[in-house]
Amino acid sequence: MIVVSGEALVDLVPRPQSDNLYEAILGGSPYNVAIGLGRLGAPVAFAGRLSRDANGDRFAAALTRDGVGLQFVERTREPTPLALVAPGTAASGPRYAFYLRGTAYDGHPPLPSHWPTSIVHLHTGSIAALDGASGIATLLALRAARGHSSTSFDPNIRPVILPERDSVLPLVEERVGLSTFVRASEEDLQWLYPDRAPETSAAEWATLGPQFVVLTRGAAGAQAFIGADQISVAAPRVEVVDTIGAGDSFTAALIAAMLDDAALGPDAAAPTLDGVRRWLEFACRVAAITSSRKGADPPRRSELAAVK
Repeated sequence: MIVVSGEALVDLVPRPQSDNLYEAILGGSPYNVAIGLGRLGAPVAFAGRLSRDANGDRFAAALTRDGVGLQFVERTREPTPLALVAPGTAASGPRYAFYLRGTAYDGHPPLPSHWPTSIVHLHTGSIAALDGASGIATLLALRAARGHSSTSFDPNIRPVILPERDSVLPLVEERVGLSTFVRASEEDLQWLYPDRAPETSAAEWATLGPQFVVLTRGAAGAQAFIGADQISVAAPRVEVVDTIGAGDSFTAALIAAMLDDAALGPDAAAPTLDGVRRWLEFACRVAAITSSRKGADPPRRSELAAVK
């Protein structure tokens, strides 16, 4: 089983040709990754706090509908957190304003204190992996999982709610060092290391402990750093509707492809260049389909033939 830990929040996305109407879309990077894995047929559970309000019920129903387990979900009295979204382009990505304090987001995610052998992989990332009580719980979970599960991390940097860069950087690098592999966007690395190219930063991360680091580049595809080696994969060409959730779909597909190749878990063989290339190509296809749709709407396996 794969466990995805982190936040679930409602994205308020402007309706087209409207100045004051918004659509409430279920989101949050870890939630999106869990849904993406479920739709690709992977055995997955979500670990996080969901409100008992109507939106929390929507999250629970959606996770269940897409085959995501709820055994690590805690239902709370606090309301569902919100994110006000301004959709971006393939180049810029969306912009967010978050409303988190005093919501179900605040608190420790219900991760196991003793790591079960049934969990083959732990994925963490985004706001909840770095901020407050959930950030501490995430760090402890990554430590607890070592030797029992493979792990992955996506910083998914959101500067509007994080402290100064100098405070965030050591938190990120510690989680990178505890992860089997890492996925980061160009925007993440540009914010963390503004004085150097994202490729330089990704290559440096590959020396901190992960087996490989993936740099996603939007419409330009993805690049992986494995020791001293690099692999670049182009993204399929699609008509971009919006980019919300595309990176999360990439992460879900990367994990699913590795699961297909028995490349997850503490005893998995070290990744090969051919294997990583295959995983990146699959992940780029899934992300391309997501970016051709409105909102974070990752595809099912049956839909993948639409994009080559």
